[in-house]
Amino acid sequence: MLVVEAQPIAPGHIDAFDIRCFASMATVLCCGGSEHVLFSDGLRHLQLMVTVGSVLDGPVRLRYLLSGLRHMEAKVLALQRLFGLCRLGRLPRGLFPPQRRARRWAMMLRAWDGEMAGASRRQVAAAIFGETAAHELWESGYRSRMQRLVREAEEMVNGGYLGLLGRATEGKGGF
Repeated sequence: MLVVEAQPIAPGHIDAFDIRCFASMATVLCCGGSEHVLFSDGLRHLQLMVTVGSVLDGPVRLRYLLSGLRHMEAKVLALQRLFGLCRLGRLPRGLFPPQRRARRWAMMLRAWDGEMAGASRRQVAAAIFGETAAHELWESGYRSRMQRLVREAEEMVNGGYLGLLGRATEGKGGF
């Protein structure tokens, strides 16, 4: 999330940011004196928190509040994404690299779903990796692979997902 202040500016000014240009992809939630702005194209998103002023009142100049070194890379990336949005009129794909572990997470989810549905590990392996893996190659690694997938999925279900959200898994409590 990028924290900004919004200062009114004349329409057409070189620094003018007008949320109406992004109406199809913008959602604004007003809460406690600030605005939370979400730009989304369905796959990618960018979040702003407006602490001073309003983006709803017409063109504004955005003042970016960056401080401290913790999470600086994420803040700078959010700023680059905002610049790309303003320049291109869309969220730039190149600044949203695919999550490297997404394929593994999908396999874990499928393994967990199969396990919870009562399917055998071989049946689940056939669904994920194909019949050959479940039968001919079962003893050459796919059995162990399935065990790891189910174990890792169980860890995620039991609170490991909090690590994906940037939270420590200690305490495993709610939000």
